[in-house]
Amino acid sequence: MIRQHILKNIEEEYATESELLKKLEISEEFLKKNMEILKEAGYKIVHDNDKGYKLEDAPDIVKPYEVSRGLKTNYIGHNIHFYEEVESTNLTAKKFVEADATEGTVVIAEHQTAGRSRKRADWVSPEGGIYMTMILRPEATLLEASKLTIVTGVAIAKTLHDTFDLHVGIKWPNDLLIGSKKICGILTEAVTNKNELEAVLVGVGIDVNIEDEDIPDEIQNIATSVKKETNIIFNRAAIMREFFKTFEELYEEFKKGNFKHIVSEWRRLSSTTGNRVKVYKGGKALIADAVGITNNGALIVETDEGKLEKITSGSCFLIDDE
Repeated sequence: MIRQHILKNIEEEYATESELLKKLEISEEFLKKNMEILKEAGYKIVHDNDKGYKLEDAPDIVKPYEVSRGLKTNYIGHNIHFYEEVESTNLTAKKFVEADATEGTVVIAEHQTAGRSRKRADWVSPEGGIYMTMILRPEATLLEASKLTIVTGVAIAKTLHDTFDLHVGIKWPNDLLIGSKKICGILTEAVTNKNELEAVLVGVGIDVNIEDEDIPDEIQNIATSVKKETNIIFNRAAIMREFFKTFEELYEEFKKGNFKHIVSEWRRLSSTTGNRVKVYKGGKALIADAVGITNNGALIVETDEGKLEKITSGSCFLIDDE
């Protein structure tokens, strides 16, 4: 926590040693020790004999004190648990639900050994990505809570598209694409107690600064990373801070019953609408044209016979992806 406060005081302007000691109420030795820890972690901190210390550049790390620095939310991300490696952030988050973790608690990992997709298949999680799970406690039915996949997809797309100028699109129900390749997956799971909704775990995996060689050959044709597509290294903590802010705003709209507004944003950011898709209904494959989603988040497709069908759950494949 003290390192977070040090960074906050030197990120915009110089602060002298005496100013820092007075504000933070720490000893000179403790200040210098933590300055060294920050520098070893990759923070570029310059020092001027007259003006003091100033943060010049931050490393690409997702530890709590970096993610929290400059965070502008009321509760999302205020309580962060960070791990170098876990099986999956959703599995770890379940333990915190059992321990009565507050809404907005986030579990972050640098690496997952057993990341999962919606179909519970393994998904690679090499270093350089964003792997996290948010713990939410909405007063909602299970059916209403399932809409949080749509909410999360819109929040991620708005963050990457509107703030970081990345040309991403949402593929129904839970993926984000650059072009036709996946860069992000969402896994939403309900935690129930005697059929009552206790919490919702929203797992997010975004392939940000992942090297090309770390993407297995067998999924090179369907997966990519932000770095591979843009040749730019993005600060993952900055993405997370903006995502938490955007998600909280949309989540509050969701809790107020303004889901139609979120659906409108989904339509703006969709890479599904207008494409030929393969979906499954009643266990049967259906090839059709995606024409939109309903105000409740169900996919609408038009068959070759001109019939409109609603798909409320399941997988969707863009024909060009196959």
